[in-house]
Amino acid sequence: MAAQKYKDNEADFWKELFVHLQHKNMVRTNASPLKLSECRSQFEAFEKSYCNAKISTEYFDSYCTFEVTLTETIKLRLFVQSSIKGSILQKTGGEYVKLCDAKFPYNPLPEIGEFLNNLPATLKQFELSMQNRAVSARRQKIAAEFIKAFVIKHINPQTSWTLEPQENGAFLLKLLSANKTLSVTESDFAAKIISFLS
Repeated sequence: MAAQKYKDNEADFWKELFVHLQHKNMVRTNASPLKLSECRSQFEAFEKSYCNAKISTEYFDSYCTFEVTLTETIKLRLFVQSSIKGSILQKTGGEYVKLCDAKFPYNPLPEIGEFLNNLPATLKQFELSMQNRAVSARRQKIAAEFIKAFVIKHINPQTSWTLEPQENGAFLLKLLSANKTLSVTESDFAAKIISFLS
């Protein structure tokens, strides 16, 4: 479950970055599309400029593909035919699954180059984001235990109740027999529960 949550967060992170990349491409001035006949020369020039990047290309009569590996589990793929379609792929098990895709009106290699230049900072930002989520989840778990202990001490043992964590870090305390609900946080639960019971 935790591994899947990480993958979902990872997918959301990359989808958001991909939307920004597409938007930059759409609003770029003095831009021209990438024609199928130009792909080989454009891709080879790009590969020379980014020799440390893991890039693979395939060329056929009616289309070509360009892939750059961003992390161990994430790839960016371009499919060029009569138009340019880009996709972000995530490795799940032994295969890659498409997270999102979009059409690019102009040659997206300048945006991809800028993206690769910023990739170390982007990966650091992602890692910090994941660490902050993990710390927040642990903190919420500890807060839930304090709240439960407080409820057990101050509420009649005959009263049935539940405590449900919320997305925003708060908790819903439901007194089932009284059909009452109270929203509490780790900083205000004691005062709110005492006030609620009096």
